[in-house]
Amino acid sequence: MQALRRLTQLQLAAGARLCLGDAVKPLAASSSARLFQTGSAPRFEEETKANPSLASQEAFLKKWNEVAPSTMDPPSFASEFAAKSKEPAADGAVPEKVTFNFFLPHEKPYSGAEVDMVLVPAVSGDFGVMPGHVPTAAQLRPGVLTVQEDEGTTKKFFVSSGFAFVHADSTTDVCAVEAFPVEDLDPATVEAGLADYTAKLATATSGGDDYEAAAAQIGVEVYSAMNAALAEK
Repeated sequence: MQALRRLTQLQLAAGARLCLGDAVKPLAASSSARLFQTGSAPRFEEETKANPSLASQEAFLKKWNEVAPSTMDPPSFASEFAAKSKEPAADGAVPEKVTFNFFLPHEKPYSGAEVDMVLVPAVSGDFGVMPGHVPTAAQLRPGVLTVQEDEGTTKKFFVSSGFAFVHADSTTDVCAVEAFPVEDLDPATVEAGLADYTAKLATATSGGDDYEAAAAQIGVEVYSAMNAALAEK
């Protein structure tokens, strides 16, 4: 019950942030530019447009050394902190397994695990990842993430939202806002939650409250997905 409540609250919070984001006016282009126009910034911007190679790290550091104070260390890049993926086989052979990483805010259920297949619930449509899958980036929808560890072992997790990344070396990373094993979902609680949010959606829609309607719609989508997951269990 507590895990289910936390799952829905996180999904509602994400939806609320989206609604609030639409109401915030973005900075005008001229105002944003003025915030960052210091020293030789305009000249550097013009040279970057004229020479696309400056976008590389090496070119950037070279330009940095020309204008930065000698007491200031050069910046680091995100790639320096990312885990190094395995180099693809020289002969182009497809790996026998998918290297799977599953990240949650509070734990890491899979870390470098060798599995047969991963079924991903994506906004653009569910898809399966097997060795040799093309590189892909996809946004998750509320649904069931299925991990086939081997021929006889399959685990299912209900995920609320997040992203999935499939790399060229058959490494697959799934980053979810929240997830729980499907067997931990309580059918009675899911049924009651779906009925509650369906009623809230009807009330908010008829009353013209767009904010409450958006929040209720998220609740309906999450509980509907959980209900479908339980039906397939």
